[in-house]
Amino acid sequence: MRLRHVRTVFLDRDGTINVKAGDGEYIRTPAQLVLLPGAAQALAALNAAGLRTVLVTNQRWLSEPSADPAHFDAIQDRLRELLAREGAHLDAVYHCPHAANSCDCRKPLAGMLVRAACEHGFDLSESVMIGDSDADMAAGRAAGAATIRLGDDGGGGADVVVGDLAAAARLILAETAGRSRGP
Repeated sequence: MRLRHVRTVFLDRDGTINVKAGDGEYIRTPAQLVLLPGAAQALAALNAAGLRTVLVTNQRWLSEPSADPAHFDAIQDRLRELLAREGAHLDAVYHCPHAANSCDCRKPLAGMLVRAACEHGFDLSESVMIGDSDADMAAGRAAGAATIRLGDDGGGGADVVVGDLAAAARLILAETAGRSRGP
């Protein structure tokens, strides 16, 4: 497994950090954003270990004519607030506001991950993508990152499948701790 050299953790948002909206629905207001149990604590543990945490999220609803980007900003403010209450933070946030098949940043493509690596000067081979969908895993693989799928539905080609973000964080921290002890 390639987690021993992880320095950056990419995270999907909906279904990974917070409760996902129903099929065909989106989180459109701050009140709809509810953290998954243990997610903030898992992020806090990654932060405490000195790992960079980067959110990469598709938000297709922002491509609708009636969508207001200020609503996304308000949702992200709520996310920052909820994470901060548990001593957690995200180092960077990237989102794709485009309709499907209209850009190179939308997952399953690697555009957001590549952009983050360029803007923050890190090596994608020292990163892992954590998410709950095939698109998340495909984006991670396309970027050259290790992949961790949350849930129990087969993995979608993930390197590892675990139950939730807390389990993913424990796995990453155990592997990176092994790095400091040598081969």
